[in-house]
Amino acid sequence: MIAPQPAGPGPGPAVASPLPVKELIGLDQTAAIRLFGAAAERTEEPPATVWRYKTATCELDLFFYLDLRSGRMRTLHYTFKGDAADTARRQNCLSELVAARGS
Repeated sequence: MIAPQPAGPGPGPAVASPLPVKELIGLDQTAAIRLFGAAAERTEEPPATVWRYKTATCELDLFFYLDLRSGRMRTLHYTFKGDAADTARRQNCLSELVAARGS
């Protein structure tokens, strides 16, 4: 008889610490939604599509461009606004955005 195995983590996104800021480059839109939820704003700045995520203290704009190899929209650029002047604050901003995705 085979002993039952302990249950592993559930399939939900359990992100304790979000990805490093430098790994924002190359995200596709599905991954961005999985990490941050729906964008607060979406605008077109041809040839880019810009998704804005906001908390009370910072904003993140992800600039998606068409990746011709995969046919998917991927981030090639991002900007932080508000209280995200240095690397540590940018990482804090990412943590806040991940925590706020369920709101």
